Amino acid sequence: MQKLLTISVAAYKVERYLPETLDSFLIPSVREQLEVLIINDGSGEAISEIAREYEKKYPQIFRLIEKENGGHGSTVNRGIEEAQGKYFKTVDGDDRLEAEGFAALLDYLEEATEDLIVTDYYRFDDESGEWIDTIRHRFEGKRYGYSYAFDEICNQIYINMHAATFRTEVLKKMGRRLDEHCFYVDAEYMLYPIPLVETAAFLKKPVYEYRLGIATQSMEIKNMQKNCSHHEKVLEHLLDFYGEECASLSPGKRRYVERGAARILVSQIKIYLSFEPAGQWKQKIKVLDKKLKKDFPEVYQAVENAAVKWLRKSRYHIYPLASRACRKAYRCE
Repeated sequence: MQKLLTISVAAYKVERYLPETLDSFLIPSVREQLEVLIINDGSGEAISEIAREYEKKYPQIFRLIEKENGGHGSTVNRGIEEAQGKYFKTVDGDDRLEAEGFAALLDYLEEATEDLIVTDYYRFDDESGEWIDTIRHRFEGKRYGYSYAFDEICNQIYINMHAATFRTEVLKKMGRRLDEHCFYVDAEYMLYPIPLVETAAFLKKPVYEYRLGIATQSMEIKNMQKNCSHHEKVLEHLLDFYGEECASLSPGKRRYVERGAARILVSQIKIYLSFEPAGQWKQKIKVLDKKLKKDFPEVYQAVENAAVKWLRKSRYHIYPLASRACRKAYRCE
């Protein structure tokens, strides 16, 4: 019998958290419907030892995959290749799933036909364990469990990795691989399948629990500064993707991809602003923005961030002020 859901667990130096992550999948009423791929991304024996314990105890659910280090994108690529479930979800090895919402998701997947299932998610603090907030996907007239044409709702929302459960066939057919040895590939994972996504459904109960406050997380600003070239690479590849696909996309999907790429553009500008104010960073912003305006005007116009709009309107003269504000917001000083 085909499993309903493949969960691909990216496991790199998360031995402290991995048992909690794996235990969160073991809901008696649903676990036989799962295939869980624990992908040890060249992280050493500690991860493999934990994974083997779960393989031994639950051989019909867990499978260890050991590979050379290739980064988060490589674990997702490998997970998609190996997946045998009807649907596919990726979970970071230091996060977890909420039991009630997860059970509701599996229940829905039994009869589901949509290409994309969207669920809200929680964020919690690693040190205190306290809930920070719930990320919700709101739009006018939203109906839970209703099968929407993606074009019908895609201009009202933006969906990220923690909220998404894709029909596995969509991911296998998308014809693109995420960047390897590279951070910030979440946007690639969420945008590359869009040409094949025709339908989507939204479920009421949050499923994913995203851990914040770990110093090694790629989204910490010091790590974003350190890995600035990775972010630039992802932006470049998303723009290439948009350039290759835009003519064949429906108007709604085209605008969705434009907005997604624009979000990464804004993040890139914020990284530049987060450095100590200097002419080289101001110049990088100007050069990047000029290139977007010339080569990808639709993406350029899709920027919704007020700070970037004011920066443009001032012809970048307020760069020092914008940089100080950004550094203060990210506590870089």
